[in-house]
Amino acid sequence: MGCNNSKGNPYNDDTDTSGAAAGTAMAPPGGAAATGSSPSPNAADGEPEVRRGSVVHKAAEFDEGRGVRGRLGSKSDPSVHLPYDPKKIGVVTRHGIAPAARGSGQTSKAKINQDRGIVCWPFNGTHDQALFCVFDGHGFGGERISEWCTSQITQRLEADRVTLKKDQKGTISKAVIEMDKTLLSHPQLGEPASGAGTTSNVLYFHGNQVWIACSGDSRAVLSRRRGNKVEAFDLSRDHKPDLPAEKKRIEKAGGTVSAAGPRGLPPSRVWVNGRVGLAMSRSIGDGEAKGHGVIPDPEINEVTLNPPVDGKGDGDLCVIVASDGIWEFISSQQACDTVNKHSDNATAASETLVKLAEQRWQEEEGSYRDDITCIVAFLPFLEDRPDETYDGSYEAVQNDAVIIDSTDANSFVVEESIVLDAPEDAGAGVKSGESFAQRRLTLSDQQAEAARKIQEEAALVA
Repeated sequence: MGCNNSKGNPYNDDTDTSGAAAGTAMAPPGGAAATGSSPSPNAADGEPEVRRGSVVHKAAEFDEGRGVRGRLGSKSDPSVHLPYDPKKIGVVTRHGIAPAARGSGQTSKAKINQDRGIVCWPFNGTHDQALFCVFDGHGFGGERISEWCTSQITQRLEADRVTLKKDQKGTISKAVIEMDKTLLSHPQLGEPASGAGTTSNVLYFHGNQVWIACSGDSRAVLSRRRGNKVEAFDLSRDHKPDLPAEKKRIEKAGGTVSAAGPRGLPPSRVWVNGRVGLAMSRSIGDGEAKGHGVIPDPEINEVTLNPPVDGKGDGDLCVIVASDGIWEFISSQQACDTVNKHSDNATAASETLVKLAEQRWQEEEGSYRDDITCIVAFLPFLEDRPDETYDGSYEAVQNDAVIIDSTDANSFVVEESIVLDAPEDAGAGVKSGESFAQRRLTLSDQQAEAARKIQEEAALVA
């Protein structure tokens, strides 16, 4: 992917002063942050003796009416607190809803947003590298797991930045797998991670190459123009349990796979001793299922990006990476068509895609909606500035971004004092006969009994 010429302007960001990882350079509340420059452990390998940290921007909650830009600080210029141009990159998340308890006077209520989306650019001290990640948490405490992963993945890849340039697939795969092992043995998160977890889709950009590492069903898509048509090209595959290769691995390890219902509802699920019911075959966490064929190992693809010259003609237009809150009722092609209508503003494109997903959930599910997160990046967005030149004037505005400088591998031990919040009463309406309960949260008694019989028959054959 070709690089834009540097405009030489500083990139201000919103520095997170809460829940930060050890080793993170941050500003005092309301103050300016230093970049946390420190000697590099890779200096002997030819890297500079002093390097700058990367900027991690977390997806802002979409606010209907004001949009995501309503919480970015400056009304006159909302981009002033972002580490990137919001017309080139849009990052949006939207909490889900669940049926409200009967007698409450409401049809639905907000539930905990377990999605996390991050854009890390500049990355590894340079504007010609970037990292996009979407984590979709599930289960009790899933939002803590997805949040923890946002810190872990950036720090691990920063620490292995030299190896990352030489062996992208191996380095990213190692980071994701070790992140899963660390999580399951974590003193605070290990226990809840036995029954909760997160999907993971990590996109690493360097020059005109992108590596896509997917575990789960948070999908990445490339929009391409061919002639007068926009075509969708899936960069990752949704890891559903009933995919032939995934199902074979799970059943060989003693797990059971139930088939998806009409139109995918209920979804195909992994069962372990009649329990778990995980709707994906790969994930981070979900310790109960890890010995039964569910793995964290990402499936990694590499793609060479070829944007149109001067924005004209055929070529790769944009990258979309999103949680299944988008993909449940919107196809890859429909998403690309929607985004293409806002080709001059990635933030507007991501907001429109989220609103379309909300509409589809309302039409299909009524009082239930999954969390929705998406990142839209118009190509090219990388720049040919190999050495980062932060000016240290980072403002702490809305806890939207943090600066990392992971020169110490010990900084992986983060959030040791984590305490899981008590869950919202999101399940208050589950027992009230709402139709989504059988489709989304569990199987009916009849379906559960069928799943148990399948497992018993498999055990007899074995």
